[in-house]
Amino acid sequence: MATVGMIANALTQSFLWGNLLDKYRKPVEFVAVGEFLAGVGHIFMVLGYMFFLGMNQLIVAGYVIIFSLGIIEIFWSMSNVGWSALVSELTEIDERKKLMGQFSIIGGFGGIGGAILGGTLYDTGGFADGSIFNVAAVVMILSSLIVYFTIRLNTDDSSQKSHTDENSENFSLSELPRQLRVGYLIFIVALVFINFGRNSIALITSLFLEDPTGFNVSGVDIALFSNVRSIANMIAGLLVGSVVSKTDDNKVMMFGVLSAIAGIAWLTVAPTFILALMASFLRGASEVIINASSYSIVARMAPKEYRGRLFAYYNTTFFLSWGIAATLVAGPIADILIGQGFSNANAYRGSFVAAIVMVVIGVVALLVSFRYSRNNAIPKEEDEQIEFAE
Repeated sequence: MATVGMIANALTQSFLWGNLLDKYRKPVEFVAVGEFLAGVGHIFMVLGYMFFLGMNQLIVAGYVIIFSLGIIEIFWSMSNVGWSALVSELTEIDERKKLMGQFSIIGGFGGIGGAILGGTLYDTGGFADGSIFNVAAVVMILSSLIVYFTIRLNTDDSSQKSHTDENSENFSLSELPRQLRVGYLIFIVALVFINFGRNSIALITSLFLEDPTGFNVSGVDIALFSNVRSIANMIAGLLVGSVVSKTDDNKVMMFGVLSAIAGIAWLTVAPTFILALMASFLRGASEVIINASSYSIVARMAPKEYRGRLFAYYNTTFFLSWGIAATLVAGPIADILIGQGFSNANAYRGSFVAAIVMVVIGVVALLVSFRYSRNNAIPKEEDEQIEFAE
């Protein structure tokens, strides 16, 4: 289910919404419309799967949910790329890590509140009657209206808007300066390995925790593990938004990546569940640090004419890592090890080691990216003019 949705999100961001956003440059409308349609999509999904539940067609109802969420992700991806460009439009360079950190604090509260509300609704029949999805739909629709009616971009350059809109569609990526293209590509390759590595184990971590050969914990303990991660999101968001908001992006990101490696390594060797909670904290903190610093790096690189596409490719490294990485890396490795006679827990640990190897490869690529950017005149956002290739 996660794979279908993430593929739909990544493909439409990269090949549809990114191009359209660069052409029309209306990030507020992209956020509002995408969120609104995603909310409406949830309502239609509920009507569809409840119809088949009423006919006792449980398998069909399950597929309705899977493919409906895939379609919904298409609209969410419109909102995702819109948000990325919008934050870049609304903030100055030194403000971005701070704002992303503040978003993480809000997201942490939302994650904890959502888990509590979702669990309560599920236990009281929220899935069967659709309320668990309808509540989410209402929140999305309301948030889309709030965004549309409250956020206004600076229109000082409105006199040049029609000229810009007319010509922006003619800017192909090949017209970017070569140094910028190469620097961005190396950075994206680094993000692919880093995100695929650290997120490949997201789905099997719960299996590892609850397995009798692992920590053999209850659902309550797994919820605690998840909440520790959310708390780490909030604490890291607070620090990123205050203490390290003006620290060099490269140093902040490297610290976040090393924290992710430490978290996965500790989860692999932790002797008890209580001590393993530290792994959840490290991974939660690293998530915020990596997200905030990598976003700031891409925002510095991306000229306005290319923000939609460059942010779409950037977002793709995150969204694909949630489903594809588990399907192609962590899951098969665990299955192979189990087939060779390893215990379930040790097989999962094998997947954790593979995740660390992928992140380490990403670290090497990241160092190459940083060095290339230093040694070449990579255009920055603050540059007034970008010279395009003839």
